[in-house]
Amino acid sequence: MARIIIVDDDVEFAEDLSKSLQQAGYDVEVKNRIEGLIEDIVLNRPDLLILDVMFPDNPVAGFDVARAVRLKEEIKSIPIILLTAVNQEHSMDFSARDIDPEWLPVQDLEEKPVAKAKLLKKISKLLQPTVKK
Repeated sequence: MARIIIVDDDVEFAEDLSKSLQQAGYDVEVKNRIEGLIEDIVLNRPDLLILDVMFPDNPVAGFDVARAVRLKEEIKSIPIILLTAVNQEHSMDFSARDIDPEWLPVQDLEEKPVAKAKLLKKISKLLQPTVKK
């Protein structure tokens, strides 16, 4: 069973998403703070990380966490899906086309509110083992 960590300061959203993912057969852990997150990911290596961008003390914390994950050898290959309401909070045209190995090192980006069926499909695709030729 694949392990997913959801990191979002919106407790209600994170719990709701967690229930949907558990119903789909995933082992899910929710974190509502970023303090100590990198160390926890190293110790309890998930198969996938779902990460919010904006946190109360740091409006770009999700970017910082994604970059920190990519710098840690033992966890740098963990797929990351960024979920954000940044376009609702700020008038930016921020989208998946902004994914970049250095600036935004994630596999996918979805805007909140997220369509759960679409998110589940993306999660399934990211967690499929790669076929070696």
